[in-house]
Amino acid sequence: MVYGAVSRVLFPVAVVALIGAGVWGYQEHNEKNSILIKAENQYQRAFHDLSYTINKLSDELGKSLVINSQRQATPCLTNVWRLAYQAQSDVGQLPLTLMPFNNTEEFLSKAADFSYSVAIRDLNQQPLNDSEYNTLRSLYHQSKKIQQQLQHVQTKVIDKRLRWMDVETALASDDKKTDNTIIDGFRTIDKQVQEFDEVDWGVSIQSLEQKKKERMKGLSGRKIGKQEAAQIARRFLAADRQQANILQGASVEVDENGKSDVYSAYSVRVKTKGSKDAINMDVTKRGGKVVWLLNERNVKQPKLSLAQAEARARNFLQTRGYPNMVPAETDAYQGLAVYTFVTEQNGVRIYPEAVTVKVALDNGEVVGFHAAEYLFNHRQRNIPEAKISPQEARKSINPRLRVNEPRLALIEGKRDGKEVLCYEFQTKFEGNVYMIYINAQNGDEEEIVKMDVENLQETV
Repeated sequence: MVYGAVSRVLFPVAVVALIGAGVWGYQEHNEKNSILIKAENQYQRAFHDLSYTINKLSDELGKSLVINSQRQATPCLTNVWRLAYQAQSDVGQLPLTLMPFNNTEEFLSKAADFSYSVAIRDLNQQPLNDSEYNTLRSLYHQSKKIQQQLQHVQTKVIDKRLRWMDVETALASDDKKTDNTIIDGFRTIDKQVQEFDEVDWGVSIQSLEQKKKERMKGLSGRKIGKQEAAQIARRFLAADRQQANILQGASVEVDENGKSDVYSAYSVRVKTKGSKDAINMDVTKRGGKVVWLLNERNVKQPKLSLAQAEARARNFLQTRGYPNMVPAETDAYQGLAVYTFVTEQNGVRIYPEAVTVKVALDNGEVVGFHAAEYLFNHRQRNIPEAKISPQEARKSINPRLRVNEPRLALIEGKRDGKEVLCYEFQTKFEGNVYMIYINAQNGDEEEIVKMDVENLQETV
C-alpha cells in the first residue's frame, strides 16, 4: 500500500521531469544549431565577398594599365588600394587562423601600399614611370591567377555544398593530413603566390617593408627552448584562478613553428583533462612572449553583458602585463564579445599598440587573444606637443559635418610608416560613422576610417 502510494506520487513527478529534460534538450539543440547556422552564413558571406573583391581588384588593375589620363589614374589607383585592403579584411573573417596564408596576405598588403604611394602624389607633376607601370602589370597578371583559383574553389563550394564549419573543425584537428577541399584550395593559392615572380615595389615600398621587418624582429630577450615555452604557456593561462583550475592535469604539446616569416615562435597546444577542446598559442622563441591564443571550445547561451565582459577583458590584460589599455572598438557575435584595446599615454591613444581580446559571454572566459601589433610596436615614446589647437584642426574638416570633441591619437602614417600625432574626430554621415585624423602638427588630413557603428566605442 505504501509503495503504491509512493509510486502514484513519484510517477507523475518523474514524467514531468522527463518531459522538462526533453524540452530543455530540444531548446539547447535548436539554439546550438542556430549559432552554427549563423556562423556558417557569416563565413560563406565573407568567402563570396573575398571572391568578388578579388575580381574587382583585378578589373581595377587592368583599368590602370589602359588609362592615359592622369586625372583618371588617381581614383583608379585609389580603388586598387581600397579593394586590396578590403580583401585583407575578408580573409580575416574566414576561419584560417591555424592555416598559413601569409604569402597571399603579404601580396595584398604590398599591393595596397604600392597603389596608395602612387595615388597620393600629383600624377600630373610626377606621372607613372616605366618601372611602376611594369609593377602594375605584374600585379594585374598575379591577381588574375588568384582570381582564377578562388573561382575554382568557389565553384566546388557551391557544387558540393561545402561547409566552412567543417574547415574550422578540420584545422583544429590533430590530424596533420586532414583532407578538405576548401583548405587544399587556399593552400594552393598561397603556394602559387609564393612562387610569383619578384615584383619591383619601388624604393619607398621596399624601405617601408624593411622598417616593418626590422620592427617585427625587434623582440628583445633571450632565446628559450620548448620546455620553457610550455611553462610560459601554463603561467599565461593560469594567471586567472578559473583557468588555473582547468589546467589541472592538462597536457601541453610544443612544436617548432616554421610557418611565419614575421617572427620565430613555438606553437603550443594545451589540452585540458577530459575534454576534446584545446587551447592553441604562439610563444616567441626570443623573449618568450605569447603572440596569440585561441580556445577551441563551443560557447553556450550568453549570460554576461558587454560591460561585464569588458571588465573580464581588462582584468585579463592587467594580470598579464598590459597596463594602461583602453577599449577602442567592440563587437559581439556568436555568443562572443571582441574588444580591441590600445595603450593610452598621457591622454594620447597609441593605436599601433593594439591588442584584441575575445570573451565568451556564457562564463566570461577569454577564448581569444592577439597581441602581435602591441609586441612589435611597444616602446617608450616621447610624444610631441600638438602645434595646432583642436579648433584649428577642425578647420581641416568638411564644414558641413558635425563632429564630436576630438582626442589626441598616435597613428601610423600611410605615406612612410612613421607615427603621426593627430586629432581624432568622430562624425556621422548618412548613417555611417567616420573617424577623421587631422595632423596635430600641420593640420593635414592624414586618414579617414569608416567604422561599423556596432563596433565603435563612443567618444566621451
